[in-house]
Amino acid sequence: MPSYQKLMIFVDGTNFLIELFKEMGLRNFRTDRADKLTLTGIKVASVMINCLLHQKIPNSHFLTIIRRYWFSSYKKGNEQDKIALRNTLRQAGFEPVLFEKINDKEKGVDIALTKEMLINAFNQNYDIALLISGDGDYVDIVNEIKRYGPIVIGGFFSHGLSDYLRYAFDNFILIDKSILGGELKWAEPRMIEDEKEIPKN
Repeated sequence: MPSYQKLMIFVDGTNFLIELFKEMGLRNFRTDRADKLTLTGIKVASVMINCLLHQKIPNSHFLTIIRRYWFSSYKKGNEQDKIALRNTLRQAGFEPVLFEKINDKEKGVDIALTKEMLINAFNQNYDIALLISGDGDYVDIVNEIKRYGPIVIGGFFSHGLSDYLRYAFDNFILIDKSILGGELKWAEPRMIEDEKEIPKN
């Protein structure tokens, strides 16, 4: 009988969307608002992560996904954006962890992601963690998680990626536009059209 391993996915949503839009050559975006571009980006992220699992991780069919977390923020006082972001994330298969911005700055996202990774590792809720982020602030938590025993895999774009984080992972998967073929060939033209509807800053 095959031995199945438990996988949990942790996405720094703000970090991911910023670099995804840059990869597409987009410049007019705000990840803290529930406009069409941000909501499309969330849907792209969901499909992209599935592609990463099936194409880039050996024996992924022996992995049981326990939970997929998405950590990000929304503009202060905009409850409608919060609801729209939460609903889209749920529909895309993510567990949303959203924070209201303070003085237009994101607070609490990295701490919440770190806490969730650590608690679930301590409780042996996963054998493998997939962290989607390029932020060097996560180097310490990646090293700490490895001491508990789980394997920590990272996935991110080449831009916005800390070399210290990249080499802290047990394994690293590079994300780029090449993965936007097949199931995701609709994504780039959709995001380009969505950006056109955003008022210029």
